[in-house]
Amino acid sequence: MATSVVASAGEVRSRSCLDAPRETRPRVALVAHDIHDGGGMERVCGELIRRAHYEFDVTIVAATLASELRGCVPAWHRVSVPRRPFPLKYSLFWIRAANCLRGLEVDLIHAVGAITPRPVDVASIHFCSAGFVQIAGGLAPERAPLPRRINTSLARTLAIAGERWCYRPGRLAAFAAVSSGVGEEVSRLYPGIPVHITPNGVDHDRFRPDPAARRQLRAASGLGEEPLAIFVGGDWDRKGLPVVLEALARARSETGCDLRLWVVGAGDRRRFQRLARQLGVGEAVSFLGARGDVERCLAAADIFVLPSLYETFGLVAFEAAACGLPVIATPVHGLCELIGDGGAGILVEREPASIADALRRLALDPALRRALGETARRRSERYTWQASAEAVMELYRSLLSERAQPAGRRGEVLA
Repeated sequence: MATSVVASAGEVRSRSCLDAPRETRPRVALVAHDIHDGGGMERVCGELIRRAHYEFDVTIVAATLASELRGCVPAWHRVSVPRRPFPLKYSLFWIRAANCLRGLEVDLIHAVGAITPRPVDVASIHFCSAGFVQIAGGLAPERAPLPRRINTSLARTLAIAGERWCYRPGRLAAFAAVSSGVGEEVSRLYPGIPVHITPNGVDHDRFRPDPAARRQLRAASGLGEEPLAIFVGGDWDRKGLPVVLEALARARSETGCDLRLWVVGAGDRRRFQRLARQLGVGEAVSFLGARGDVERCLAAADIFVLPSLYETFGLVAFEAAACGLPVIATPVHGLCELIGDGGAGILVEREPASIADALRRLALDPALRRALGETARRRSERYTWQASAEAVMELYRSLLSERAQPAGRRGEVLA
């Protein structure tokens, strides 16, 4: 009999995957491109499965499913698609996931975004492509290489077309938005569908202040106690790495402070290393690549910086906050809720002078860093994976209750 461990703030418990009689559990199909602990929305799905399988039979329709989660689900319908290019992956998944769903008998269908043409009950909103394009003023970053601009433009065009098809009354029963900000956004762009707020969570056992990791990583990198800022994430143009590099150059030249920057995550390293050298900060910036020990990198840093053009929640900022770091960020969905009135960090404009000023203030004032970091850590404690999963499960219960009298199974209606 398979077992799993559920971890939330201050709680670890082991339970059988089959605690409740299987015949009494509602059946949910969870449709997602990928499910594992290595990403944002991928991790959210994994944390949901770890908790929901005690009450619901969660059948998976996905391209990948982490091996440790397979014992917690009755079935995984693997959708065979290439990892890249994304436009091809999206298009093939759209077709093949619909074919998988056609034969399933389930009570609810939960899709992670607009990724299947089939009618669904719940769509989780981790990114709204139409909302992003409105804010960005275009489909792709102008400074990106031409092949990347073409790929990104095609991907977002497909995503917006998918949203327009899926997010309509009669095809979707409810949005599950990860922040109130993106909830308001999808309500405005796709009216007529109820919005429920289901925030993400943070693993506070993993993401926490860690003095030992701080000493070890700094020593291995040849650092003493000079201030260290950290940027974590992919999609470096959207998340603001170019403007961070410009701001770092300004802050260092204006203060003479030996402020350093770590960049964690996958991206076009050559292009951004070249930009760092052009700005005169090539020696001050370390590109660490994608890492499995992000929590240790965060614990080694002093300041977290994310001047993102668009976020729906900003999970990595909450993880940085849980590690006790003050957060420098733009006022986008989710991050406004974390930083609030400024007690947990500094809200900035997405331009070098504003970010440089925030970096300068925090680099020169250890007491301010500690005060903001302590507040950030306390605020992050409101967000747990148990509460996140419970919000989604409560939405499941509500939808099932609404259609209980009379109601057939969703799979029988769609078949």
